[in-house]
Amino acid sequence: MTYKPTTKQVSFVLPLYFTKAEVVFTKGSGSLENISFQILQNAEPRHVVSTEKLEKGFWLAQLVWSMGRSQYCTEKLIEIA
Repeated sequence: MTYKPTTKQVSFVLPLYFTKAEVVFTKGSGSLENISFQILQNAEPRHVVSTEKLEKGFWLAQLVWSMGRSQYCTEKLIEIA
């Protein structure tokens, strides 16, 4: 997962045949403020999610996806300036 502050986007690559995927942004530690985006399958493995509507501060970005019965997760702390 890569955060690009100049374009206000998080980009990542998923397997072509994932079953389900979403990106969840959580504001700060202990916050209940979550924003999630469902990721739809398409012919490209690369996906992009805009961070333009997120307020300034630190966010934990979690990419959660599944293939068959297996589930995967990756996290990255990003700063929206």
